[in-house]
Amino acid sequence: MTYTYIMTNQSHPIHFIASNHQKFTSLQKLLQPLGVDLQQLDYDFDEGRGLDIQTIAKSKLSQAKKAFSNKRLIVDDRGFFIPALKGFPGPFVKLLLDSFSYPDIIKLMQDETDRRAIFSFAVGYFDGEKDHIFVADEEGFIIDEPRGDNLHGWTELLYIYGHPSFPGRSLAELNDEEWKEYLAAIEAVDGSVALRDYLVKLQLKS
Repeated sequence: MTYTYIMTNQSHPIHFIASNHQKFTSLQKLLQPLGVDLQQLDYDFDEGRGLDIQTIAKSKLSQAKKAFSNKRLIVDDRGFFIPALKGFPGPFVKLLLDSFSYPDIIKLMQDETDRRAIFSFAVGYFDGEKDHIFVADEEGFIIDEPRGDNLHGWTELLYIYGHPSFPGRSLAELNDEEWKEYLAAIEAVDGSVALRDYLVKLQLKS
């Protein structure tokens, strides 16, 4: 789908608070057709101990507004939930990969027949007056062993995570063309896409 709408409020850029530049460029590319002037900021969030990504995203947005006043802001948070492991690791993906490697997840799943895994995405947007939270889930599966060598700028969990569009394969096994197919397949369940669509609706109303 192609968008040709141009944001009329370009004198006020939107700031995406993200230390991961790949994540920033991905959102920048998504919002570029709208004429959004997206700029990157870095900030060390206190992510707290919330058990759901929506709560964490709200907390991040609150912290961001205090740190960067008078700016339109975007924050995000992601979780990885495995039903067979009672939702582990949930929103604590960063902590997991610091102390618990992705092959360890394969070991925990060794005798499990329920291979489902769910990536959850929460995007928080402060428009200068109100907060908006967009949440989306993507369901895939845990493969039998780590495979692939292309993380596409994403998390190491892609070595063990697959999507129904590519049965039996990890996302790290996808080539660039297949990766584009994957991104198109998950567009409807992407929190960033929900943000884009919200901005489009605002443009249509103006």
